[in-house]
Formats: sequence, structure tokens, C-alpha cells
Amino acid sequence: MGSGAHPSQVALKRYSWKKLITRPEAGVTAGLVVVWSVFYLLSPKFLWPANVGSICTVAAEMGIIAVGMAFLQISGEMDLSVGSVYVFVPTIMIQSSQAFHLPVFIGFLVAMAFAALVGFINGTITLRFKLPSFIVTLATMMLLSGLLLAITGGFITQVSGENLWFTILAKRFGDFRISFLWMILIVLFFHFTLNSTRYGNWAFATGGNETIARKMGINTLRVKMTNFITCSALAGFAGCVSTARVYSVNPSVGFDLMFDAMASGIIGGCLLTGGRGSIIGTLLGVLLLSSVNSGLILAGASPYWYRAFVGAIILVVVIINLVVVGGRRGKVSK
Repeated sequence: MGSGAHPSQVALKRYSWKKLITRPEAGVTAGLVVVWSVFYLLSPKFLWPANVGSICTVAAEMGIIAVGMAFLQISGEMDLSVGSVYVFVPTIMIQSSQAFHLPVFIGFLVAMAFAALVGFINGTITLRFKLPSFIVTLATMMLLSGLLLAITGGFITQVSGENLWFTILAKRFGDFRISFLWMILIVLFFHFTLNSTRYGNWAFATGGNETIARKMGINTLRVKMTNFITCSALAGFAGCVSTARVYSVNPSVGFDLMFDAMASGIIGGCLLTGGRGSIIGTLLGVLLLSSVNSGLILAGASPYWYRAFVGAIILVVVIINLVVVGGRRGKVSK
């Protein structure tokens, strides 16, 4: 008998390989390995525990936002107001607790209710009036930013004194913070929801083809509304985590974080048109961007190069996704 593999085994291996490289996480995983390798060669300090902890701290806050953004993108919508929610919600948490002498946790609950309300308003206007979510959430972003500047005068809102809730949100343990654990728990929950529940199938179907999804009996409006609220609530929670870390709120930091969160989802395999994406891929995209930022600093490069690297990465990933998805659709049509 010949020693060669059976044709069916060869076909199975080829199928498994093709299935692996066409997963949403494939490109960002390869990119992460390359980035870590390059920056480690440039500076061995890149993989020291202190730097890895710093990367994880930045990734935690960006990742919580990115998960909500990815979930919404998969259903075919986007939310540009998450950056404003990120700074507005903790401001409400601090000022409401100070003004009414409430425990910080009560202020947190009030602020999170406001975050959910913003998501509900975004979803209602987008879905009821059939407007592009890009336009609606852009307007919300500008509205919240203007209100925040009017309330704070553009000054940083400070928190005085230790409190238990901030410790729970962002306590440091050695080189790492508990905020990274919060992000991991959120990632695992939404990964399970997306890939192992009916709701996850509804989200994919809604983003893939909303008309067909409705004909299948899926309440696409409810799916999108839920994802709008979830996205906004996670952005608000991320803002509170950041505030618990630095004990202050800077009203000017949310804008860049919004683009980084959106970029993380795109790099992780989410299509802006919806119907495809990965929560794990989004996490890897967050780690990739955080690593690039940290690696450039350790390598002695100007921080201004960070935006150039992010833009280049997005272009490469978008082109790869178009080729992969286009190739798969072509095979299906044949």
C-alpha cells in the first residue's frame, strides 16, 4: 500500500486550512505576532511585565468600548458618539455624587442610566426616521461634547479621596490592573452571545441582509436597538473605569479613543456594512493598536507616527477582507 495520504484526508486538510485563514481573526493574529516580534527586536523592554501591564491597561479601556462598537457594527450600524459618552458619563457620576452627597456607586448607576438613554435615543432616531446612524451619532457626539464643555468649562473634573467602587473598577495588582479582567469578562460574555446564542445569529443575519432577516421572522429593529444601547452603555462603563484609574475626567480625551475603538473592530474583522465580525478579533485589534503605541514610544519614535501606522494597518486589513469575503461570495454564487 502507498504511504501517501488518502485524497479525502488531503481535501479535509485543505478545507481546514482555508477555513482557518478566512476567519475574521486570522489577519489581526498574524499582524499581532509581527508587531510584537519587531518591537521586541527594537527594544527587549517591550515584553517586560511593566510594559505589558501598561499595554493591557490601555487595551482594557479601549477594548470595552470596542466590544460594544463591534457588536453594533456586526448588525450593520455604527456609533460615533461613544467618545463623548466615554467622558460625559463619568462626569455625571462624579458631579451627581458630589452635588447630592451620594455614594459614588449610586452616581455610577445614575450615569449608566444616562448612557443607556443616549443609546436608546440614537437607536430611536436612526430606526424610526430611517436615517444613517453615521449622521445621527455624529450629531449626538457634537451635542454631548458641547454640553460637556459648557458644564465643565473645559476643565478637568477631579475626584478627591479613595472609594471602594473605584478600587473594584481599576485597582492595581503589581504591573496590572483589575480593569483588564473586566474587559476579559466582557469579551467572553459577548463572544459567547455572538457565537452560541440565537441572538448572535440574529445580529449576524440583521447585518448581513436585513430584508431577508425580517422575512425569517427576526425583529431586526429590536436587535439594532439593543445593540445601540449596549454600545453606549459599554462606552460609559469604560469611561468610569478610566476615571477610577486616574481619579479625574478630561473632557478632551474621548474623540481619539472613539476612532481607535472603531479601528480595532475593523482590524479585528468587522465589516462596516455588517454581517461579519468577531469579538475575539476585536480584542486582538485592541491589543495590536495598544502594542503599536507602546512600541513606538520604546523605540524612540515620534508618537505622531502612531496615526500613520493605524491608517496603514486599516488599509491593509480592509483590502484583505474585501478579497477574502469577495472570494467566498464568488464561490457561493458559482
